[in-house]
Amino acid sequence: DEEEEIKLEINMLKKYSHHRNIATYYGAFIKKSPPGHDDQLWLVMEFCGAGSITDLVKNTKGNSLKEDWIAYISREILRGLAHLHAHHVIHRDIKGQNVLLTENAEVKLVDFGVSAQLDRTVGRRNTFIGTPYWMAPEVIACDENPDATYDYRV
Repeated sequence: DEEEEIKLEINMLKKYSHHRNIATYYGAFIKKSPPGHDDQLWLVMEFCGAGSITDLVKNTKGNSLKEDWIAYISREILRGLAHLHAHHVIHRDIKGQNVLLTENAEVKLVDFGVSAQLDRTVGRRNTFIGTPYWMAPEVIACDENPDATYDYRV
């Protein structure tokens, strides 16, 4: 159910966006639409005016980043993931479009639409969700083998 997924994403943002590498969530509101059109849910988030990592690569000469930029971005992504994993949350869709930069070059993770909170008793997932091009082999294995599982350490 789409409404339930949206509620889950908002709850994830409320709980875990208070970290320097997660875009801060400020709130949400319904924007009323004219008759005959669906109302829209708007999320109010921290402004990341420098765009995504995908944008950065596309706009960089030769479409490649300098090694020290890659190291910095990677470290900041890992800090954000460590924060999530410490709370037993799996993002499940890390890719260039879901990593944003502020105008001060701060790295922020976004898009928690497919993330999952792991139950402390079970603590493993076997659902196949996210963007296949960027997926860990352990996660793909779950689609091929129903007995396979993964957890926040993937």
